[in-house]
Order: sequence, then structure tokens, then C-alpha cells
Amino acid sequence: MTYEFHAGDSIANDVPNPFKVENLFLALSSIALVAGAISVLLAARAYFQSNEVKLAGVTVMLAVVLFGAATKFLIQALSHIRFYMGIKQPRGLAQELKPTTFGLGNGARGLISTLRDGAIEFPEPKGALNGLLYTLIKPLITSPPPIQVAAVQHFHSLVAMSAILISMIVSYVCVAGSSYEGVVSWFYLPMTGLSILTPFLKQDVEDVSASKVGDSNKMVVTLFGLVVFSVIGPVAIPHYMPAYPIPPMWIAPTLMLVASMVASAMFLASLFSQLDNVEQTSVSCEQTTISMNCHPAQLWTKVSRDFQSQWVRNTPNRAYANVPPGATESDRGSFQGYILEETQPTPFNNMAIGSLSEAFGARHVRWLTALNVWGLLVSVASALTAAAYAPQLGSMAKMDITRAVLVTVALTAAAALAFRISHLLWSRMYFKSRLVCIVVDGTFQDAELSIGNQFTGSVQSRSTLTRVEDATLRVWVTDIVSVAFGKEAKRFIMAMAPADSVAKSTTDGLKEFALSQSSVTVPTNHRDIERAKAVVALDKAISGADASALDAFAIKQSISMQRG
Repeated sequence: MTYEFHAGDSIANDVPNPFKVENLFLALSSIALVAGAISVLLAARAYFQSNEVKLAGVTVMLAVVLFGAATKFLIQALSHIRFYMGIKQPRGLAQELKPTTFGLGNGARGLISTLRDGAIEFPEPKGALNGLLYTLIKPLITSPPPIQVAAVQHFHSLVAMSAILISMIVSYVCVAGSSYEGVVSWFYLPMTGLSILTPFLKQDVEDVSASKVGDSNKMVVTLFGLVVFSVIGPVAIPHYMPAYPIPPMWIAPTLMLVASMVASAMFLASLFSQLDNVEQTSVSCEQTTISMNCHPAQLWTKVSRDFQSQWVRNTPNRAYANVPPGATESDRGSFQGYILEETQPTPFNNMAIGSLSEAFGARHVRWLTALNVWGLLVSVASALTAAAYAPQLGSMAKMDITRAVLVTVALTAAAALAFRISHLLWSRMYFKSRLVCIVVDGTFQDAELSIGNQFTGSVQSRSTLTRVEDATLRVWVTDIVSVAFGKEAKRFIMAMAPADSVAKSTTDGLKEFALSQSSVTVPTNHRDIERAKAVVALDKAISGADASALDAFAIKQSISMQRG
């Protein structure tokens, strides 16, 4: 990965860091976890000194868990401590073409369709739970796909976690104190860990599509399955399984559920407080006819000059499509050409929060900051739990030691979850730019043009030209607002505003350029003109058959060549 610095681009060079608040909480959490890990290592040292190797191994494992989370938080904070925005950032709306490349970039057809239709495409939700969510939060339907995917995912998980928690409570009431309590409680540990944390820790904002918003009908089936298990399980298990004498394991799954539910609820509250509302999707379109006596690709020279004169902050445009109109080798036929470019995106209205007081004062990031506070509190709780349990492992039974380890792991995973899901909203960035699409199509035919008296004239001009008559020229222009979740992440169009004056001036300029193309070939170099005059004078001298005139002409030409 490279970074291209443009000294004259003060806007991109001075973009405020949107991760300041997040970095602060990540650093504090890392410090708390490191302190807890060191305390656990001191306990491990004592176990080694007393030859309790197995207990020392368990405490070292606890320290590794804490150190691992602390390292992850610290790497993330230090990686975002300085924020750069190069001239190639953010990413293009489609695959960008190099200056000398012709063709169509991947995704350019979709952009051209967006301009032609004047509409922005969003994924359509399906399923019962999604229908409920989008009914409660109506603006969600026009939110960026990563936001929709995250909202659906967390809403589904919050519903599932609530169902699991209720199921746990019912099961606990039914089997509490019985010989099967331990067996039933251990069923919920993998259920909470695999079904709740794994989807979040693997989520990828790049992989967003309509299929990711998804069908929520499977979640309804899962909910009914949890209801059936909580009611039937406590009475059915004694008939199919023996009563194993294992201690109950309610604390670890309960802590994981509660911590994850709080994180998901805060994430949804933060997300719903800053939803994007698409208010305008207008595109300026100008259509006219042009006629010219030149190759249709000659228009591209004018287009290239116009695009360069409109560069934003002296930065080249992003080219997504460049197909010059090409005439075939035959003397007549049809042609089509199109070009699509975007001006350099300008960042604006980003998550630039400089202090904690500002973070809690801004309504749109208040819940997001609270989510980071929750991650810090859970990190501290994880460190304190590990530090408290580590010296007492020698007096605990094996299953109690397992419970202590799982509780620490659950709290650490919940802290990682809180910071993982909040990063998506901290990385939200908005950009302004202009999209211009020019399409020309029509028919051509070759012709010859001769100028001058064919019988008595001494000067004649003959040209072979390509004649274009009434070709269709279309120009689409729109000022867009796009959003990305990270400077290297995919961008999504969120608003389109018309630019009528730009579309009209571009069309008029191309039409005037086409009409101004010359179809007569004449010498333009001053030497050619001088030599043409000499030829005319020679012709007159020869026609007069005057020897003295020929001698005078020769002397004049000799003097002229010596001066030249």
C-alpha cells in the first residue's frame, strides 16, 4: 500500500482523525488488560516456585488471553493514531482506468445505469424479522448496505440472545438443585459462544449485498427451537442421559449473553441515531444532435481538455469508462462512444470528535461513545476477574477452575466484540464529488471534398473526410454525496443533486466544437505560404516567357534562401 502526498491539497492533508475517541478507549482497555495479565503472571510465578506446574499452566493461559486482547487493542489504536488521506483515497466508485487505458472498468455499467435512471439501488429485506425491523425503523431502507447488514445482524442477534436468556432462566427454574442441572447448564455454553460471538468477529463490511441483508425466516425457526428446548429439555434429558456429577455452568454463558446484549443494544441505538436519509436523487441530462466533418473520436480531444480544466484541487479525475467512438474501415456505418469520470472526492462532515466532552455532547455519537465505555468496563472486569481468580486456583476444584477460565474468556470476548462493532460507525466518512457521463452515437460516411478551379486554377485542395450527420449527444451530470466506512473501503452513493448549468455548458461546448471543425486543407506554416507565393510567381514568369523576368526571379529566390 502506498500513500501519494499532494502538497497543494490542503483539504485532504488536513482531514481530522475520526478515530481519536476510539483510540483513547482502546488504549485504556489495553492498559487495564496488561495490568491484569501481569498480576496473573505473578500468580503463575508463585505456582511454578511451589512446583504446581498444571496450575501455573492454567494461569499462563489466562495471561495469554489478556495479553492477546491487549495487543489487539493496542495495535488498532496505534495504527489509527495518525490519519492520512492520499490523492488515490478514497476508493473509486468502480474500477479505475489508467490514463492510457480504454475500455470499461468493473462496475462502470452500474454507475451509468444509476445516472440514466436517476435512482440509487438498495438491497431489499426479506423475512418476518426483517419486515418488523424495517417497519419500526423506516429510514433504514435507504441506508448504506453495510449499515443495513449490521442493523439486521445485530437485531437478529439481539432477538436470539433474548430468547436464549429467557430459555436459560426457564431451564434454571426447572432444573435448579437437581442432578441434571450441570448437564443442562453446559448446553448453553456452546450455544451462546458459537451463535453470538462468531458472526460479529468475522463480519466484513466489504462483503455486502442484498443476500447479506438476507431472509430472517430461519431465525424464527431457531426461536421456536429455543422455546421447545426450554420447555421440554429439562424433563426430556433425564430419560436419555445419565446424571453426570458436574457443577452447573450458568455464570459464563449469562455474562456472555448480558455483555453481548448490552453491546448490540448500544450499537443499534447509535446506528439509529445517525441514519442516512436519501432526500434527492436528481441527475441533469442534456440531449442534442451534432453534425461535423471529422472523425467522431475528435470529440474526445475536446472532452479531455474540458475534464482537465475541471479538476478539483489540481487532482486528476477518476476515469471509470473511456470508449472513444470508432468508425469502421468501411466507407459508411455506425459508431458509439461513452466516457464516465468522477472528480476527486472531497471529504466533509466526517466523525471528527476531538475530546470526550465533545463526544458525549454530540447526539449522533453519544451512544457510540457509550459503547466504547462499555468495552472499557468489560475489559476492566475481565482483568479484575482474572487477577482475583488466579491466586485462588490452588484451592478450587477442576470444574471451578474451568468456570473461572471460561468467565474470563467470556468477558474478554465481549470486550473485543464491543470495540469490533463500534469501529464500523467510527470509520464512517462522507465525500462530495461530481459524476459526468458523455455518450455519443450515430452514423458516418466517407466523402471527398475538392476546392479550387479544376481547369484554370493553380491552387487546389482535396480532402477525404468522415461526414457525421445528426449524431445524438447525451450528457449526464450530477453532484453526489458518497459514504465509505474507512478510506480504503467501498464507497456508496447516498445522494445525487442536479448540475444543470454544467450539463448545458458541456453540451454547448461540444456542439460548437463539432461545428468548428474545418473540412478544407490549406497550408498553415509560414514557409509553406512563402513557397506557394514563389510557385505563383514562377508560374507567371513562365507564362510570360520573359527571360529577364526568369533571371530576376532566380536572383530573388537566391537572396531569399540566403536570408533564410
